[in-house]
Amino acid sequence: MKNTAYILLLGLCFIITSCGDKENKEDNSASQDTAVASYKQLPEIKPISNEKLTEINKWKKFKELSNLMEKFQDQNSGDLTYFAEEFIRLDTEIEKDSLFPEKFNVPDVKSRLVVFKTFSNQFKTRLDENAPIDSINVSREKLLVTYNAIRQQLSETLKSKIYQDFIKEK
Repeated sequence: MKNTAYILLLGLCFIITSCGDKENKEDNSASQDTAVASYKQLPEIKPISNEKLTEINKWKKFKELSNLMEKFQDQNSGDLTYFAEEFIRLDTEIEKDSLFPEKFNVPDVKSRLVVFKTFSNQFKTRLDENAPIDSINVSREKLLVTYNAIRQQLSETLKSKIYQDFIKEK
């Protein structure tokens, strides 16, 4: 009789501890589902001179991209799908833009725009596939670095090139 009582008592203890674990697991999974993804801070957007920035901002589509990129840089949590879709939309519009400024219609700028388009498509794919946060952070950083490269190239394109002036005079 003592053996049966010990077995029943041991079984009852096992059942009680098992039920408590199940509730804790359910609580943990519920808290994980409601957790919002948090992304690492992006580097700063590289500054360029005000006079060059004024000239660059005359290009409406690029100005729109700049505004979107500033918001994207500040976004450290939540769903980034909106930004990915907007980047792709703006890439397409810039490509088809009939008002593409003549000053910026050079291979150096266009190649950087192609790279930006590639990284924005990669970013969208990673979001669609629910890639790990680290992978998404890498894509976010690549997008910002590429955007900075475009800005830098636009600024470089606006520099007065003495040799071009000399060739035009001859």
